[in-house]
Amino acid sequence: MLDDLAVIWNRACDYGADGEAPKGTPLGIAHLSFLLRVYNSAMGGGLGFAVEVNEPFRLRRAIDAMRYFRLSELADLLTEVLNHESDVEYAGSRERQFYDLLGPADENLDKAFRAKAAEAPSDFGLR
Repeated sequence: MLDDLAVIWNRACDYGADGEAPKGTPLGIAHLSFLLRVYNSAMGGGLGFAVEVNEPFRLRRAIDAMRYFRLSELADLLTEVLNHESDVEYAGSRERQFYDLLGPADENLDKAFRAKAAEAPSDFGLR
C-alpha cells in the first residue's frame, strides 16, 4: 500500500504530465507538479530535451518550485539555462551538474519533498 506522500507524488506526476494542476490543488502539490514536469522531461531525454519541450513559462514555474523546495542550486542552474534563451546545446552542457545536484538516485529531490511536506503539511493537503 502506498503511503500519503507516495500518493501525493504520483498525483503531482500526473498533473505535471497534463501540464496543469487543477484549480484548488494545494500549493505544495502544484509546485511539485511544476517541478516534476521539467524533471521527468530531463529524465526522459536529458536537460536539453527538457528545455526544448517545456515553454519558458513552464521552466520559470519549475524554478519557483525548486526554490519552494529549497533546491536553490538547482533553481540557479535552471535559471542560468533559461537566461541562455533555453539554448538546447548549452542546457546539454550543464546536464552533469543537473544530475549531480539531484544526487544519487535523485535523493535530494525526494528529501526536499519530504522535508517540505513535514514542515508545511497543509500545503500538501495533509493534516
